[in-house]
Amino acid sequence: KKWWNIKKRKVSLRVNTLKWSAEEQVKIWKEKNIKYSPVNFLKNSYILENDEEKVLWDLDIYKDWKIYIQSISSQIPPYFLDLKEENIVLDVTAAPWSKTSQISAILWNTWKVIANELNQIRLEKLKFTCDRQWCENVEIIKNDARNLWKKFEEWYFDAILADLPCSAEWRINLNHEKSFWFWNEENIKKNYKMQKEILTSVIPLLKSWWVLVYSTCTLTPEENEWIVHFILSNFKDLEIEDIKLDYKNIRKWITSFWNVVYNKNVSKAIRCLPSEETEGFFIAKFIKKEEN
Repeated sequence: KKWWNIKKRKVSLRVNTLKWSAEEQVKIWKEKNIKYSPVNFLKNSYILENDEEKVLWDLDIYKDWKIYIQSISSQIPPYFLDLKEENIVLDVTAAPWSKTSQISAILWNTWKVIANELNQIRLEKLKFTCDRQWCENVEIIKNDARNLWKKFEEWYFDAILADLPCSAEWRINLNHEKSFWFWNEENIKKNYKMQKEILTSVIPLLKSWWVLVYSTCTLTPEENEWIVHFILSNFKDLEIEDIKLDYKNIRKWITSFWNVVYNKNVSKAIRCLPSEETEGFFIAKFIKKEEN
């Protein structure tokens, strides 16, 4: 229950290394007496200990997009893509853009990130964010993700981030009834169906021996474990990898729900629990073992 009563989360952010370094960032915070702590399992990621986001608003580093407010949970999936400078990466449903710009920074603006988004307003915001962060290796395209198989050849991408539409249960707060509006059985079923269609479209686009990361910001098994079970049951060339992350809010989760028993390897995925530092997130990593 405590998950659903959190009044305010600590501010987390990452340094935009396309513009400057974490060392320069730390120097500014010390000058301004801003208390912070590094996120040990993420590069260039920090938590403000006591301050709110507004303490950053007047800083040049904030105005110049040298730092970027992004939740810890959201920063985790790109790091499990095993990115190298030579990679061509697909961000399947790219808005709201945080992970796209993060991937661009990890790749140091080399090679290419193809960011797909269907909604025009969200797409424009994605362009704006990437421009301000100097993400020069991002190509933004507008497509229904369920039809991406028509646009690209099989085995085209070295890495795919499938951070897919979901019911976003982490937003629920028991103190605010308005936060319940999006969470209902019909919405969960719709997302479950859509996720399967998107994954069926994009999985054939991944090269052998490369990585697919699947993630959501929800907690429902239908949108998480059931999807991982679907992938393992229908794509025999994909093997799930055990994600190991030393963080207090990470949990291995369930292998059955109601009358459904999942593939035992579903337990290799992780959940990031809602807390004062993190949003709720689910993450699974797959390696494509061989071409069909």
